[in-house]
Amino acid sequence: MVKMNVKFETPEQLVEFSRMCQKVEADTLIEDTVHKLIVDGKSVMGMMTVTLNQRLIFVVDGSDEKEVLSTFEKYRTEDMVQKQNLG
Repeated sequence: MVKMNVKFETPEQLVEFSRMCQKVEADTLIEDTVHKLIVDGKSVMGMMTVTLNQRLIFVVDGSDEKEVLSTFEKYRTEDMVQKQNLG
């Protein structure tokens, strides 16, 4: 599992991000710490509920997680990337 801080400024970015998530094998989650929400990054409707212009946490879990992070680099904010081994 890998975590990265991300930020979205427009609803269009949320839709683009969700469509990008739909193309990867890994599980993709967005943690909105402002509203205490966790949404599936592959769900356009779920993504529309997250807060714009706030730091969010992008969680990627799967065999292609390193490739996924490089694909989503343009949404990255700050320098936090964490890798967790759960087993």
